[in-house]
Amino acid sequence: VASAPSGFAASLGRVGACLGGVRLSARRYSAARGGAPVRVMRSEVSDITFHFAVEEYLMQKAHIAGPLLYLWRPAPVVTIGRHQNPWKECKLAQLEADGVALVRRRSGGGCIFQDPGSSVFTFLAPSSLFDINRNLDIVLGALRRCGVEAEKKGRNDLTFEGRKISGSAFRHAPDRGVSLHHGTVMVDADLQALQRYLTPDKRKLQAKGIASVGARVMNLRERFESLDHHGLCDAFVAEFCEAEGAQGVEVENIDEHSAMCEHPDFLSIRAELESAEWRLGRTPDFSHQLETRIDGVGIFDVRLEVVGGKITEAVIFSDALFPDVIDAAMAALPGTDYGRRGLRAALEPLHEQFTEDGPRLLVDSMTKWIVENVDD
Repeated sequence: VASAPSGFAASLGRVGACLGGVRLSARRYSAARGGAPVRVMRSEVSDITFHFAVEEYLMQKAHIAGPLLYLWRPAPVVTIGRHQNPWKECKLAQLEADGVALVRRRSGGGCIFQDPGSSVFTFLAPSSLFDINRNLDIVLGALRRCGVEAEKKGRNDLTFEGRKISGSAFRHAPDRGVSLHHGTVMVDADLQALQRYLTPDKRKLQAKGIASVGARVMNLRERFESLDHHGLCDAFVAEFCEAEGAQGVEVENIDEHSAMCEHPDFLSIRAELESAEWRLGRTPDFSHQLETRIDGVGIFDVRLEVVGGKITEAVIFSDALFPDVIDAAMAALPGTDYGRRGLRAALEPLHEQFTEDGPRLLVDSMTKWIVENVDD
């Protein structure tokens, strides 16, 4: 069994001194592309709602003027995408019995299990500077610094020797001009928990030609015995700063007592993320239901309440990577005449709202499928 070169983590060293608080201090930043300030943040807090609240606060309340990297890892938790149905995605009774939290992300993507063996990265940037492929190249570069030659595969995965080691999800805030990309690198996660807690859609497994969700993933520790979270984070910081052309960036250490994390807006965001209403949502009975998997786009479970020939309510469960498109579709459908003509008229205007390649493909594919599968 191959392993990483001995002492690689120690050779990286700690990049920058850890500082408390998050007050805006010029000495923590270094100019990079176009003079934009670069920030690096790390945290040892184990509560994942804390980290999701940090992401949301930065997206909605902070001034993001340049690229930002945030590194963290959670206590055992199952997280679901913004538009997923928890009753279909995971075994809620088992989670409760084992004391494992269920948390809903604000981003899209699928249902995943995370624990301290999962190293999490978050990229935030002004949308004008945001580039998913560039971000993934930074992740690949950080892994190479640790001796891991990984590669991109599919919509958002990274693999090593054909098995998945990392997945990502994304979110854009057009009104703020800020975009987010977060993902997990599996260092030493509890792979048995995948079988214990998750109930993946059979169509996704069949499409990938595998028997179970556990068969296609691996921990890097299987091949790189000395790899750990702290060494990987050091590699991330070094690669990020090099890629952004930033030198001398001091790492900000974020915890419960950081100024940002005691702000009323932060506390309000965190309370919402912890609420049962946000985590579980509701799964009502609907008069019309459509389900499918669109290759390269996602799984869709569309539920429409139709009264007197008009759609009165619409819920779309999906693991699609662009949740803003799903939000817009759900907002567009109520009041629409049920039928192909009405649905097409409601959904086609979304083309003008979403012009980037990924969201546009989602709009096109979802509209085409829904219109083709309803009765006039």
